[in-house]
Amino acid sequence: LRGVHDAWVHEARCFLEPAMEPTADFWTRWAAVRYLDDDFRDRYELERGLLAELRPFLGPLTAERLAREGDRLIRLRLELDRIGRRRGTAAEVAGGARALLDQLMRWLAEIEQGVAGLTRDTLAPEGESLLAHMEAARPATA
Repeated sequence: LRGVHDAWVHEARCFLEPAMEPTADFWTRWAAVRYLDDDFRDRYELERGLLAELRPFLGPLTAERLAREGDRLIRLRLELDRIGRRRGTAAEVAGGARALLDQLMRWLAEIEQGVAGLTRDTLAPEGESLLAHMEAARPATA
């Protein structure tokens, strides 16, 4: 998963870091909002689907913590989407983008830690399909 996660973080940085500048203009913030609404949301859904497939192999506390942290990530995404659509919110967007990126990196690291030791052949066909889709969506440059 590390390669898939590294690619997602790289992609998120490309869209969110410009919006972290307190002087970012509306269109820079808008690009971040569009990314969050489209590509980010799609990747998040794939990741949650894979986690659902892996749940039987995770301890109950780990599974619950990962679900809670994923929910926190989506709340941050929704909040950033809401404030990023308005003019005059550069400082708020900068802080929200930083919080979202930090939460994304923390969540993905916790997922990797939670599934450490599991092999690809552990996955049921649906999980294998989700992972293959995630790998195919990974940019070649990341």
